[in-house]
Amino acid sequence: MTAKLTLVQKAVVLAAAVAVFLVNGKPSEVLRDAVLTGFGKPAYEGVWILIPHMFLYSTLTAAAAMAAWWLLARKGWIARPSFAGLTLRSTVAAVLVGLVLAAVSLGYIHFAMAGAIHEFRVDPWLAGANLFSNLFEEVIFRGFLLAALAAVFGFWPGAILSSIAFGSVHSQYPIELQVLVGTGGLAWCWLVRTYKSLWAPWVSHMVLDLVVDPFV
Repeated sequence: MTAKLTLVQKAVVLAAAVAVFLVNGKPSEVLRDAVLTGFGKPAYEGVWILIPHMFLYSTLTAAAAMAAWWLLARKGWIARPSFAGLTLRSTVAAVLVGLVLAAVSLGYIHFAMAGAIHEFRVDPWLAGANLFSNLFEEVIFRGFLLAALAAVFGFWPGAILSSIAFGSVHSQYPIELQVLVGTGGLAWCWLVRTYKSLWAPWVSHMVLDLVVDPFV
């Protein structure tokens, strides 16, 4: 439990959340573009799928999120990070949520994005890359941002706001798919609240990607 925050403390926590979210913009983009340009703008394939996911996309934001989370949690202003181990119950729930989200996503893509679904093809580089980028996204959106926004506004308003932020960073997708991504984020907030661990949404996130990516 965290202490009830004063108005000034809430302003500081909210400012930290906004600052961390903004790292996803220019700082991360500048880092990504500089590294890729330095290596001759390699094609997005093979090891150059893995490297950006590990070091360039959301890594800087996740590092900022962990630093802000640690500092604010030490003050008792937001909930501490929780990486408690998975139980059978939390694992089953995470897998089921991931499968439901995968089914809904594939259904939407099939009916709304003609030709986007192809025959089953597994890309081991992408599957491996998602191990890292999905963890970073959970630290950012179901981790620090959820903890910070929940401390300021309450859990469900914070969950909705963090999920809107999560959907918005997937700007490469149509707006309807961004809404679907945000809805998935809301389900993963529920997993965090229920099972008190970021591993549950990470497992669910991985299940979603492992089912959807080979077809899209």
